[in-house]
Amino acid sequence: MEDVKIKQISKEVIEVLVSLARGVIGFNVGAVILREMKIVNANDGREIVYKFAGSIEDVLGKNGAFATLKQVGRDLANKLMDENPENEWSSLFYNALREFGFADMIRQEENRAFICSCVFYDMLQENNLEPTEHPVCWVGWGFIEGFMKEFEGVQRIKWAARDVENNRCQFDFIRNNEDLSFAV
Repeated sequence: MEDVKIKQISKEVIEVLVSLARGVIGFNVGAVILREMKIVNANDGREIVYKFAGSIEDVLGKNGAFATLKQVGRDLANKLMDENPENEWSSLFYNALREFGFADMIRQEENRAFICSCVFYDMLQENNLEPTEHPVCWVGWGFIEGFMKEFEGVQRIKWAARDVENNRCQFDFIRNNEDLSFAV
């Protein structure tokens, strides 16, 4: 199997995420968030996305950022499904995060999905944060949820664990109202 590298996060990907976020929180709030960001390396898309997500939390609080960025992830999934034929959705789901520059891939098992080799994990560690303690993680969470609603009919997904050995984060599917704790 060919080893495919994770792409850099491009300006186009950042523009899509900012546009989707502004669609959720409004143009003016989005402008405030962008103005408040302090970027050290404007060429590092990873830093821009990480700080953009952190700035949303600074402005909207943890719960506001969680709801906003999870919805951005769902909207991104829906945008991809709307723009591509249904027979391509599965490939998009598994490979889009690599194409966007966020992670190696998404793997799916019966009742769970994994984000593998996330490019933000080392930034989380540098800041003594666990996965899902920073709002950047919630975009991926919503992205999986958006696709799984279509693929599997799940109502929500929930964070389960970080598998350090395999370098992946696990999200479990909630198919009914069985456990909607911390599911926005």
